[in-house]
Amino acid sequence: GNLILCDEQREIIHPYESKVWKDREIKPGQVYSLPPKKGKNIAEISERELKELIIDAPDLVRGLARNLSIGGQIAEEICARAGLNKKTEPQKMTRKDYKRLFSTIESFLNKENSPQIIYENDTPIDVLPFSFETMRNKEAQRFKTFNRALDNYFQKVSEKEVKNVKEEKTEKKLKEFKSRLERQEKNIQKLKEKARKTKQKADLISKSHEKIDKILDKLNKIRKTEGWEKIRDELGKSKPSRENWAKLIKKIQPNQGKVELILQDFPVELDIRISSFKNASKYYEKNKQFKSKLEGAKEAKKKTKDQIQEIKEKGVKISTPRTPKKKRKKKWFERYRWFYSSQGLLVIAGRDAKTNQEIVEKHMEPNDIYFHADLEGAPHLIVKSEGERISEKTEEEAAIFAAIHSKGWRKGLGNLDVYSVKPNQVSKEAPAGEYLPKGGYIIKGEKNYQTVPLEAAVGLIEIEGNKIPMCGPPSAVQAHSKNIIKLKPGSTKKSNLASEIKSSLDKDFEGEINIDELMQILPPGPGMISS
Repeated sequence: GNLILCDEQREIIHPYESKVWKDREIKPGQVYSLPPKKGKNIAEISERELKELIIDAPDLVRGLARNLSIGGQIAEEICARAGLNKKTEPQKMTRKDYKRLFSTIESFLNKENSPQIIYENDTPIDVLPFSFETMRNKEAQRFKTFNRALDNYFQKVSEKEVKNVKEEKTEKKLKEFKSRLERQEKNIQKLKEKARKTKQKADLISKSHEKIDKILDKLNKIRKTEGWEKIRDELGKSKPSRENWAKLIKKIQPNQGKVELILQDFPVELDIRISSFKNASKYYEKNKQFKSKLEGAKEAKKKTKDQIQEIKEKGVKISTPRTPKKKRKKKWFERYRWFYSSQGLLVIAGRDAKTNQEIVEKHMEPNDIYFHADLEGAPHLIVKSEGERISEKTEEEAAIFAAIHSKGWRKGLGNLDVYSVKPNQVSKEAPAGEYLPKGGYIIKGEKNYQTVPLEAAVGLIEIEGNKIPMCGPPSAVQAHSKNIIKLKPGSTKKSNLASEIKSSLDKDFEGEINIDELMQILPPGPGMISS
């Protein structure tokens, strides 16, 4: 459909959407004319014309619907009133059949109004200006005017849609809370088990404290006089042949100062630098912590149960649609690949041959720095100095940005070499006898190389009051965004990755994140969310 504003003479002032066809135009200044009629007017045909119009159709109902422009529902009703099978081939119809069909059309056009809504299982399924033979067995509600029937019908349909939406949202919310409850119950069981084990370990240490202190003292003496190797030699023997102090030891962890003993067939890890009493105290303290967490988890579970019950009783509240936010005007640099460094400097890179050329010839200034990944087809990239000294951190971030937007990301590389030069080293003048392709440049002099990881992050950056998604090196995104989502090369399709990121970002964003914006800022090719 379209929406067209005209003056009194039907001259178009403004159309919602301009259109041009071979027989008419919808444009400002043009006189509005109706679309050309398709098929014959059913009220103006003769019996002979009726036959000529439908004779070549595959069946009666399609012949009427298409050639008389009355649509399938009206065509089926005429067939039903005429007592003719709608699948009948017009070529096989008799003269008597055509007479009956034509007569039915005439009586149909003179039918008295009897507006009504048709129901099926108490649900409104159609609104009609008069009785339809095809709806004879359906429940009908009659009205004085067709306008009233329409008004009532659409009100019922709207109420039904709202009810369905509410039921769907309620079911979805219930599913979310039930899933949360399930996770909470699993967490409670884990906390119970952790509390039980820490208490058991503390009790075992307390009961065997004399024996444990002797083992710890012996370990510390040997460690100081003969070293860990002597302890390892002793532990290498079978349990029966070990010295008494080593019989209960399962393993040692010298770097962490830990030893694991088997107390009453139960493994217990101890810190060799402290006494058995202090080791037991640490486990009792852990037991308290787990019990405290357990109480919190039980309270959270109770709250979730209450919320589930409330949703079951009241459903979820359907909020009225918000007025759409005014579409923001994009900044000039969003035409390119871009990010702000942790120093706050703008970094831009080309998307294609044209924008690559613009980066170098339109935006590169003497105090900027030029970057390029050491791969064919990588984008030209510059750091805009804006009169500031460009920090080493910004240079590293720019190099990472050049790498992640190269073919290296699609290839799944872990690291990539990137070089940087001063703007005056970038030239369009090819050496004698050589040819430079369009958008190609020669680098004169020494290149400064650095090897950087292919890692990225996405977050929300605020620019002139608007929060917009930014993709760049993790350190740069972290500097401008409260929450970030880290990425690395992977196998998740780019569109699916964008959807995952959108779901995460929408939780911290008042409004809808534009999925197309995300697709534009992400590195080329598949990836994955990393920890």
